[in-house]
Amino acid sequence: MEQIVKITKTTKTTADGLAACFGLSRPRIVQLANAGVLVRDENSKYSVTENIQRYINSKAGTDGELSLDGERTKHEKFKSRLTELKLAKMENRMHDAHNIELVMTEMLTNLRTQLLGLPSQLAGQLANQSQEKICEIMTSAVEAKLSELAGYEPAMFDEADSDEEDD
Repeated sequence: MEQIVKITKTTKTTADGLAACFGLSRPRIVQLANAGVLVRDENSKYSVTENIQRYINSKAGTDGELSLDGERTKHEKFKSRLTELKLAKMENRMHDAHNIELVMTEMLTNLRTQLLGLPSQLAGQLANQSQEKICEIMTSAVEAKLSELAGYEPAMFDEADSDEEDD
């Protein structure tokens, strides 16, 4: 018949008894005591209740080891953040960096081409004009090209998404 022992706050045991409680070896219990994780009295006896709490706390992360609850919390925060990012993308408040790069590169390449084409387009209009009129015509043409850049539409990035998926 197995003996049932009532454990109170004053119950003490040996390193072997604590090792049996934790499923560890006696040398590991002594090592934990020497490291300050567990405490023993002057007779090398261990308070069962105090050392169980200290051992649990050490496993919960207070001694630098991983805490299961802490890891779960981090994981839940990560899942929440990921959900927020997916929602922002669905609402066109956020876009993939790759898609932004594609759209912006295309827009700037088109702008460059259009700006470089202005001299040949405007050459006929600028002939025999005063300097003021030339500045006015050129400024107007450049402003017209630049105003095209102001036409940001989130749908432009959706097109980049669908073009990417087609590839």
